[in-house]
Formats: sequence, C-alpha cells, structure tokens
Amino acid sequence: MIEAEIHLRIPKMWIGEVPKRHPVRIKIVNRRSSGKLGVRDLIEVTGPQEELEAVLKELKNEPWVKSFDLDFVESGKLIGEVVTYKCLACAALAKSDCHLVSANAGADGTLHWSVMTSSRESVKNLVAKLRKAKIEVELGRLAPITEREVLTTRQEEVILMAFERGFFETPRKAKLKDLSKITGVSQATLSEILRKGQKQIVVDYLRERKGAV
Repeated sequence: MIEAEIHLRIPKMWIGEVPKRHPVRIKIVNRRSSGKLGVRDLIEVTGPQEELEAVLKELKNEPWVKSFDLDFVESGKLIGEVVTYKCLACAALAKSDCHLVSANAGADGTLHWSVMTSSRESVKNLVAKLRKAKIEVELGRLAPITEREVLTTRQEEVILMAFERGFFETPRKAKLKDLSKITGVSQATLSEILRKGQKQIVVDYLRERKGAV
C-alpha cells in the first residue's frame, strides 16, 4: 500500500470558497456519496465565533449546498453534516481504487487530500480523472505506507485510559504506577507505550495542520 497527498481546487465548491472569505479551518471527518454526483460530509469547522456565524448564514445561499445541519459544540467550533448536490472530485474518487484517509480545506481554497491505495498507477489514474473533470490537481508526497507510522490500537487504548484517569492533568490524578497496576504492564513498558503514542499524536496533528495551511 502507498499513501499520496493530493492538492486540488474544485470550482464553485463551498468547502474551497468559504475559507477564502473567512479565517476558518474546515476538516472533513467522514464522507459518503449522496445521489449520483452528490456527497454527504461530516465536517468540523473551527475559527472565531463571529466568523462561524457568518459561515452558517452564507451556507443558506450556497447554490451547490442541498442541506446542512451544523451545531456549535463549543465556542469557535461547529460540527455537523453538509450535503451537496454535486462534487465532481468526489465522483472521480468514488470511481477510483483510492481510499480517502483525510481531507482539509486550506485558507487559499485548496483542498488537501490524503489517500491510500495499492499502486502508483491507481494514484495516476485518479489524478487523470480529476483533471478530466476540469479540476486543478497537484500531486504531493507519494510514499509506501510502511514509511508512515500509525497509532497502534494498544497505544490508543493506553493513552485513552491514561487520559480518562487524569494522567495528563496538572496536578496528575493518576501516576504511572497506578496505570501499571490497572493494566498489568510494567512501568517501563507503559512509559514507552505512552511516549511513542504521544509522539505519533503530535506528528499526525502537525501533518494535518501543515496540509490545512
């Protein structure tokens, strides 16, 4: 398997136009098809509260937005669903052998995709389909998946357990020896699991932030 970074500009697509007008960050959490060419996105939008309120008003008049249901989960953060009538890039992706891992909209309107697939030929075919749909495309990093570290299930379980018990709070509500008793794992091993897991969370966060700039 390989991972590819693809940067694209989709004409008239709200997700690319909104960040040009407002200093907000849009993250696509999940994506499903809707109708023949439409898409149903679960998104997270963050930014200044007044800007997010302006975005909600503008979405009512976006010609390609069929419907949306976004709510403030906290000040400066919207989460919910946006359904569009047509997304040529999404249609091209759906017909390819590539799987979307993440998608973020940059401040300049560029959409940054991270996709995984089995071959470089699949990426080449996807890029060709996107360009055929009159979408500006730039291929970024392309590398074997073995070069990409991922957060393991064990690391995720340990970090979540440590978080829930207050290990990361100041002052700490739980110490390493407490977590060791709960998990039955030595303090040395547990410390290493936490260290590697935290490092990968930071790496993933910075990679995502870089893609959204």
